[in-house]
Amino acid sequence: MKSSNSMELLVRNMICSRCLKVVKENLESLGLEVKEIELGRVLVNLPKTKHIDLQSIEEALVKDNFHLIYSEDEIISEKIKHEILYLLQNLPLTLNQNLSEYLSKKLNKNYYSLSKSFSRSEGITIEKYFVLMRVEKAKELIEYGELNFSEIAYELGYGNISHLSGQFKQVTGMSMSDYKKLELKPRTPFDKIL
Repeated sequence: MKSSNSMELLVRNMICSRCLKVVKENLESLGLEVKEIELGRVLVNLPKTKHIDLQSIEEALVKDNFHLIYSEDEIISEKIKHEILYLLQNLPLTLNQNLSEYLSKKLNKNYYSLSKSFSRSEGITIEKYFVLMRVEKAKELIEYGELNFSEIAYELGYGNISHLSGQFKQVTGMSMSDYKKLELKPRTPFDKIL
């Protein structure tokens, strides 16, 4: 619940518990009191003696690659990203329905409007983003070396290894075997994928 001297901030690229800590510290360095914080959302008390504008808040956040969200499309896009990240952080990925039904149910909106908002905000479809995220998670699992390729495919919700292999090669330009042989395996942090 917001009080009259509080403000809700919606923040892009908050994807982990460390992000919560960094955002909280950045906002507190401006003299803001953080009342509530969760991925993508912060409720702050504004100081009574000092004026802090949104530009100052944006500048404090951007140094660590966080950004304030202003548009409805960006808000929806961040919610979709958080849902997809949640799925990939809680393996095995077992959707009892397709991704569109899952997102519609979780976000309580029809998929067509979710898809349009995401595409306008990110310049890519939800499906392509999901593929990029799954391939990045596959790269992580390959690097850990604890699972074989079939087990990785299962963990990521693929029906078979050939489906994962095809998407992996399409995204990275190399096979999973070739990637595994690399001494330095190129990875992209999840918050940098878009």
